[in-house]
Amino acid sequence: MMEHDEEEVNIAIWLPADFLMDDLQLVCGLLTEADFCVPGYIPAPVGLYHRDGFFYEHHVEGIKTVVLPDRNVVSRLAQLAQGKVVRQDEQLRLSAALLAFAQCLDIDVEPSIAFHELAHKQGNEEAWSELAWFRAADNARPQDLLDLALSRQNALAGQYSAHKDVPRHDMGKPIKRWNRNYIIALKMVELEQQAQLRPVDRALRLFDWMRDEFMFGGPAALMASVYFAPNSPPKRRVFKDKNSLDREAAIAGVRNAAWDLTHLSEFVRRVAEEGHEGKTRYLFASFDRHLRSIAKLLIDYGTDRAADDALPQALSQWWGRTDAERIVASLRANLERIQSPAWKAKVFPRPDFIGELIREGEQRVRDASPGKAV
Repeated sequence: MMEHDEEEVNIAIWLPADFLMDDLQLVCGLLTEADFCVPGYIPAPVGLYHRDGFFYEHHVEGIKTVVLPDRNVVSRLAQLAQGKVVRQDEQLRLSAALLAFAQCLDIDVEPSIAFHELAHKQGNEEAWSELAWFRAADNARPQDLLDLALSRQNALAGQYSAHKDVPRHDMGKPIKRWNRNYIIALKMVELEQQAQLRPVDRALRLFDWMRDEFMFGGPAALMASVYFAPNSPPKRRVFKDKNSLDREAAIAGVRNAAWDLTHLSEFVRRVAEEGHEGKTRYLFASFDRHLRSIAKLLIDYGTDRAADDALPQALSQWWGRTDAERIVASLRANLERIQSPAWKAKVFPRPDFIGELIREGEQRVRDASPGKAV
C-alpha cells in the first residue's frame, strides 16, 4: 500500500503482495541519474522518475504514459531478449532499467518509428526480426530486467524466444514525414557548405527557403537553430561523415539526421494532439544528448507555460543575444503563419516534386567539396 498525504488528502493504493517495490525504487534512482528521457508534459513535483508520481497519475487521475524510444534504445531492448551480455555497454543496462521501470508502472513502449528506420536502412526482414525480439523483451519477467539493471546479472537470466506473431507490414517504404525531413536536412548541409554565409544567415535562409519553396517544419527549424550556431553547439554527430571523401557516406549521414528529425516530429505531434487535457502523456527516450536538447526546446517552446523570452534565452547559450532574437522572430512569424486559421497547406506543382527535390539535394551533397565549410 502506498500513502500520499498532501493538503490533508490521504490516498491509498493497494499493490500486489509480490510487487517489486524496493528494486523499483533503486531503478528509479538509476534513471534519475542517467536522465535520458524527455517528458512532453510537466512532471510531478516529486520528480520525473519517482514511482509515486506515476502511481498517482495512473491510479488516481487515470493517465496513461507512453515511452517513444529512438532507434538506439529500441535496438538495445531487442538485444536484451537475445541474451546479449553487458560488458562495457552501460546503455544496455540502462535500457533494461527503462523497460523494468515501464513494466512495473504500467507504462507502454511504442517503438514504431524505430522499426521504419531499420527497415529503410536494412530491409523488412531485419526489421521484422528485431520487432519479434523487442516483443520478447517487452514481455520479459520484471525480476529478470531488474536484476540486469541493478548489476546482479550481466544478461537476462531467463531464456526468451522471438515472438512469432508480429505483423509483417511493409515498413521499408519511406514515410512522408521522413521524406520532408530528408529534404530539409539536405538543404542544411548545402547551406553549411556556403562558407561566405554567416551562421545566422544560414539559419534564416533555411527558414525562408522552407517558407517560400518547400514547407515549414518546426522541429527541423529548431534543430537548424542549434546546428548552425557558432558557439559550441552539440552538433558533432548530427550529420555523420558529412566531410568524408566518400560522398555516398555523407548522404547516408544526412539520411540518419532525417530519421532523428522524424523521431522528434513524431514526439511533438503526439504531444500536441493530446493537448493539456488529454489522458495520455509521452516520454521521448534517447541516449543522444543533442536529440534530447532539441526535444526539450521543442516541448518548452511549444507550450503555453513558456515565457516570451524562453527560447531566445535558451538559444543564447549557442548564439549572441541579437542573433538569437532574430532567429526566434523568424521562427515565430513562420509558426504563427502556419497556425493561422487562414493558412492553407502548399500544393506541390508536380506529382514527383518531392522526388525531384531529393535527387537535386543529394546531387548537391555529392558535388560539394568535403570540409569546405565548418
